[in-house]
Amino acid sequence: MAHGALLFLLTTLKIAVAVPSIIAVFEEFPLPPPPKSEMDPFRPLRDYEYRGGAGGGRGGPVVAPVPNAVVFSADSRRANQTVGEIIGVRVGAGFLGLTRPEGSVGGVGAPFGGDGSSHFGVGSGTGAGSSTGFSQRTVPMRAQAIQRYKGADVAERAVVAALRWLKSQQLPDGGWGHGQYRMGISGLATLAFLGHGETPDSEEFGTTLTRAFQFLTARFNPNLNLYEHAIVTYALAEGYGMTRSPSLREPLQERVAFLLQAQQVPKTDPLHTGGWRYSAGSVDADTSISGWCVQALIAARLAGVHVPQPSLEAAAQFFWNLYRDGTFGYDRPGGTTSTTAISVLSLMFLDHGDDPRLKNALDKLKPLRFDWEKTEAPLGMTLYQWYYATQVFFHAGGAFWKSWNDQFRDTLVQRQADDGHWGLPALSKEGEFNSPPVYSTALGALMLEVYYRYLPTYQRLAPQ
Repeated sequence: MAHGALLFLLTTLKIAVAVPSIIAVFEEFPLPPPPKSEMDPFRPLRDYEYRGGAGGGRGGPVVAPVPNAVVFSADSRRANQTVGEIIGVRVGAGFLGLTRPEGSVGGVGAPFGGDGSSHFGVGSGTGAGSSTGFSQRTVPMRAQAIQRYKGADVAERAVVAALRWLKSQQLPDGGWGHGQYRMGISGLATLAFLGHGETPDSEEFGTTLTRAFQFLTARFNPNLNLYEHAIVTYALAEGYGMTRSPSLREPLQERVAFLLQAQQVPKTDPLHTGGWRYSAGSVDADTSISGWCVQALIAARLAGVHVPQPSLEAAAQFFWNLYRDGTFGYDRPGGTTSTTAISVLSLMFLDHGDDPRLKNALDKLKPLRFDWEKTEAPLGMTLYQWYYATQVFFHAGGAFWKSWNDQFRDTLVQRQADDGHWGLPALSKEGEFNSPPVYSTALGALMLEVYYRYLPTYQRLAPQ
């Protein structure tokens, strides 16, 4: 009888619980349940087929039926835009707390999938993105950023097509490309995946990233040029910031220490103090290599690795040493659009975004054009110049960004090959880095990821 009373009590008991005010409603199609082995519960929200070449009548995006998830909260209805079609979900403000789960020990991405002890991409740092690390690359925040900064669904599909092509080009040892620049090219390819929020635990690209990290961490060569060292450090820093993998921390710290030591080498010309050059023992410096070193060190600091503030301040002073009349030089004051774009981005990352001299430099850069057939760049480094210009104008915002975004976004989408890769612009002389076209495809993807890769924190410079 006691058992019967207990059973009756359990079947009639009502428990009051506090429920969140956000309610997700899926329209048109039910959300398919993830398979038991699914490590990425958001994959159904971004899974679609793509056939490249969204312009010129050659192929185009093909989107499989996916659910529309409408998240209701006090402010989210205004935020629900059709950009959600990019990943199959309309994203509202109440959805921002959701992120893809961090890797766990023994997961798909082990040993690079993270230890589960920290948040996705949280770190301390300065410069662009320091307030949130890399968390804006997660699916819901990525969709909102694309809508906010005037991206496009076809551009996001182009990124995924490029990543699928890069995945197909990865070599058995985990790297990309051929010849003497393999480490740098492999670092750029890895950054393209990380820029999209992929980690070693992502279902579609997780194995690709795991193999890439194995390649990058197993080959520390102090005799490599500092371009490659900096790019590899950059990739490891973002990887560690997004996973907190213990397997990445020590290699990252080793490379950060290497870059800091190279910066301390006494320079023959006092103008070069605080900068970097081709080798760790160089007694001079230039803005091109120094730009990559700054990006790497800022990413490392964002990831929580200690980077001394005096080193960053010395780097900033090096760039200012080469400033004259709104332009920055390569190794002497005053220079080209390319070296100016590199220097402006570096100084933005180094917390000098409020300096009025940068506004003068932005005015000098504004006439740049993203014309696939006609744009020339110093030394023929057209894509290289565009990579920096895209980030500079994005962080500047306002009229600077609108003018550039209207050019580069649609042109890149239209120029993508049917299989997802990008070749080189007509007047480019970057062919020595681009066989196969991993360099150009990685830079193309990184440019189209600009909407969410780092948060824009310097838009107060822009004319409104």
